[in-house]
Amino acid sequence: MHTFDIVILGGGPGGMAAAMALRQAGRSVVLVQDEADAIGGVCLNRGCMPTKSLLKAARVYREAKDGGRYGLDLTAGRVDLQRVRAVTEGDLNTLRAMTGQFMDSAGVTVLRGRGAFVSDHEIRVTRKDGSSEQVRGERIIIATGSTPVELPFAPFDGHYILSSDHLLANTELPQRLLIIGGGAIGCEFATLYHSFGSSVTVVEGLPSLLPREDREAGEHLQAAFAGQGITVKAGASIASLTVAGGAVRVRYQGSDTEEVFDKVLVGVGRRPNIGGLDLEAAGVATERGAIRVDDCLQTSVAHIYALGDVTGGMMLAHVAEQQGHLLAHNLIHDTSLPVDLRVVPRVAYCHPEVAALGVSEAGPGVRACTLAQAPNGRSVVDKVNPGFVKLFVEEATDRIAGVILIGEAAAEMIHELALAMENNLTLAQVGATMHAHPTHAKNVLLAVQHCR
Repeated sequence: MHTFDIVILGGGPGGMAAAMALRQAGRSVVLVQDEADAIGGVCLNRGCMPTKSLLKAARVYREAKDGGRYGLDLTAGRVDLQRVRAVTEGDLNTLRAMTGQFMDSAGVTVLRGRGAFVSDHEIRVTRKDGSSEQVRGERIIIATGSTPVELPFAPFDGHYILSSDHLLANTELPQRLLIIGGGAIGCEFATLYHSFGSSVTVVEGLPSLLPREDREAGEHLQAAFAGQGITVKAGASIASLTVAGGAVRVRYQGSDTEEVFDKVLVGVGRRPNIGGLDLEAAGVATERGAIRVDDCLQTSVAHIYALGDVTGGMMLAHVAEQQGHLLAHNLIHDTSLPVDLRVVPRVAYCHPEVAALGVSEAGPGVRACTLAQAPNGRSVVDKVNPGFVKLFVEEATDRIAGVILIGEAAAEMIHELALAMENNLTLAQVGATMHAHPTHAKNVLLAVQHCR
């Protein structure tokens, strides 16, 4: 049995970040990665990256169809989803190769197979062919990610009732697509498939889209979707869902009318991936289906740590990556720096984009200020809705406590405000920063000056 300083279960953003940092510091590291995925985890293989590749294709197609707005006579043609998927797969293969090179150059040992605890120091790695081997770690990091949540009344079948994993692998364009869940996943797929020509309906049980964010932003996005032709049923719930006659038949609560769809995406969130880890063999405690950790990512067993989605916190790739770096730092330097989630960008890459930071509502000592429809020259020439910028400001300090952006390039602009929050800058300091003209980022400057 080989012994390593660190055994890491899971090769997603968090596991990779920890592995490379620890190896560069001279620790012996083995990373255990399930054979079903390449290194990179859900983000690279079935999440962040494939969706962004497909959304880029959708944007190009959407803008080609709208060429007349720019005085251009363009013929967009039809969408061959199989060809689009092939391009996406090419993108992913490039990223997989890059990731593999990073791991190789860092000297990280990779074992392919499913890892499970034999004891609090030993991991058995079982391969698809039934063979297995055991490794021992002085310390162990669990970074096994998450998996899509399944609804009891709509179990995944991979053909009609789909998870985001299924829909990303889909090569047929559904004429009618129902999306259950109006969070970031649902809104991104709504943009993607509507842009490609599908008739899309989004059902969200809460009063507005993106229910975890500012209500005003969700309502603005809902209005934008409606203007594009995407049907949104907010505050609605499904009474029945049946697969019959080669289609999915759906009836909503309070309605006798039945609607028919070709496919249904269930996008109601993700759950920690702890199945098959045999955590009880190591004495690792769980809570509400997630691995319980303290502020320094330590589990109930002193030498075992967990990070990212498997801990049930903010299920974002960049959170896991940041936690991987922090945990590696603590292990290398024997420190106990806590995780700081005060400034975490949250982005929905739909059309229009939505990005947020910090608090999402005003409260005691925090005021809200909105600049809507800013007179932005770049928005005019780009033919896009400028959306709005909403700031939540600490009244006592004039510092930013939270942000919500909706509009073109929101996913990029949010980082200026993340830097401001991280460094406790005041509105006056941000507002004194010159911004190039014309840019979408000037909306941030205008909003800050407006809110002072």
